[in-house]
Amino acid sequence: MPKRFEAELAALRERVDAIDTQLLALLNARAAVVRDIYMLKEQQGVPRFNKARTDAILQRLGAESCGPLTVQEVHALFRPILEFFVNVYQSAARSDQAADGADDAGVSPLR
Repeated sequence: MPKRFEAELAALRERVDAIDTQLLALLNARAAVVRDIYMLKEQQGVPRFNKARTDAILQRLGAESCGPLTVQEVHALFRPILEFFVNVYQSAARSDQAADGADDAGVSPLR
């Protein structure tokens, strides 16, 4: 392979690696805020999951995408992320409830 190709490929891969690092930092920041939201909801006795809010998030993100991702692709990318956060905090809640002797069905509310 030509050296120019190798150099361009290496530069593009470095950009992808830097973006991945930024995504990780942002996902960790999101996790911290979601944790705080769930703690606040728990203190107020409010259900943790709000389907209308999830739908609004997906609709907003789809509308904000300026490409190359389509609305459908944005939804396909973000739905598992949103589901992940719901499931992680449901798991934490189930662990807390199990310690208290409570029970939970354990189904994903996003499906």
